[in-house]
Amino acid sequence: MMNFLTFSVVILYTFSLAVTNPAYGSYYQQPEKSDRYSFNQWYVSGLGSDSNDGKTIKTSFRTLKKAAEVVGAGDIVLIGNGIYEDTSRNNSGSLITISKSGRPDAWITWKALPGQRPELHASGWGGITITSSYHVLDGLTIIGRNDSLTLKDALNDAKNTTPNSVFNTNGIVIDGRRMPDDAKPHHVIIKNCSVGKCPGGGITVLEADYVTVEDCSIFDNAWYMRYAGSGLTTLNNWAFDDKPGYHIIIQRNLVWNNKTLVPWERTGKLSDGNGILLDVTDLKTGATNPNADSTLTPNIKRVVSKRPEWKGRALIANNISAYNGGSGIHTFRTSHVDIINNTTYWNGSVVGYEELFPNRSSDIVILNNIIVPRPGGRVTSDNRNEAIRWDYNLYPSEQKVFKGEHDIVREPLFYSIPVRLTTKSFLPKKGSPAIGTGTDDLQQATDIEGKKRPIATKRDRGANEQ
Repeated sequence: MMNFLTFSVVILYTFSLAVTNPAYGSYYQQPEKSDRYSFNQWYVSGLGSDSNDGKTIKTSFRTLKKAAEVVGAGDIVLIGNGIYEDTSRNNSGSLITISKSGRPDAWITWKALPGQRPELHASGWGGITITSSYHVLDGLTIIGRNDSLTLKDALNDAKNTTPNSVFNTNGIVIDGRRMPDDAKPHHVIIKNCSVGKCPGGGITVLEADYVTVEDCSIFDNAWYMRYAGSGLTTLNNWAFDDKPGYHIIIQRNLVWNNKTLVPWERTGKLSDGNGILLDVTDLKTGATNPNADSTLTPNIKRVVSKRPEWKGRALIANNISAYNGGSGIHTFRTSHVDIINNTTYWNGSVVGYEELFPNRSSDIVILNNIIVPRPGGRVTSDNRNEAIRWDYNLYPSEQKVFKGEHDIVREPLFYSIPVRLTTKSFLPKKGSPAIGTGTDDLQQATDIEGKKRPIATKRDRGANEQ
């Protein structure tokens, strides 16, 4: 393993894929940036000590909090095998809060050592909380305490005025709620991470901008929280700028079995537990929960938002979302979203939501998706939406909510339908109507496995290119 070095390198950050469509133009997350700078490399491992200097594997730190104290713009934190947990048992904060920012030309990277699998065991309010900007999280595993909790205890805790964080632990949170208006977090990439069994939300983005979540596994989250969480959620996007392009990118993720079993504290009813939810980019006030299926109690004070209008665009592409208690994918009071080449399967088992739908949203493009509702479930719905483009989607049961000219109503014919997802899950087999019938509009360069799209002359529908 390479020892600690201070050296100059050329780093080229490339964000997201470029997508071209005559109706929408060319989108990208942020212009490519190349710069020369010096950086430090820090090491953390299960065999380390915070009294070490953290400059080599042999002198690694023991805790991520120690690394967060010394890290600076452009630095890389390499995390080795070990179990990382909050030994203070103070039932309050996160395992690590990342509050120092990088720079546009010097991002801070938090990465698993090659070939190693460090585990962050979250038990407070969060596993990783990010309140700053220009960060990359790569290859980290965050595991919550669902296996040691019971629904009975969670329901009893929900009756208490003061919540116990043990039942509300989130996996990864990008949180701008307590930051000044000009210091909200932005430019964060979460990739190759596994976030599971957290009683709170899996990956949650609050009042932030320019966030990418890609190639992650997000599963078994939100079971015991009182706040109606989901597997992957963005809420109240806070505009960093008005540049064109994708500000939010959610691609090539496996999202399954996220659900809520404890009623939302505001309504006393079960809510959310979605696979992927983009939530509230408009500046309106409202009196309903994120899915418009319950009315808030009248004594809850509503405050007019001071958020700047979010004019960016979001991409949800090449994801598989299955067996979630809420929807597979949906938007609520959100604008400017492209939902392209996803596969959803048997969602809505707890709260009855449809598989994939916009809700009180506008300018939503839904193309090339495979959408398979659970038995008795519904494909989609339309509640006070505007400017919805729906076409080239494949679903097995007839629906008349949105009807695209090139929709196909047939069984998609999968090779395998496992309960716990892999990239091979829901791969269309020979003869599937998904193969070769997709549109080139808002074309994706690769599928969920990184395979080129299209492989043949015409691209497929769904997350997998056959």
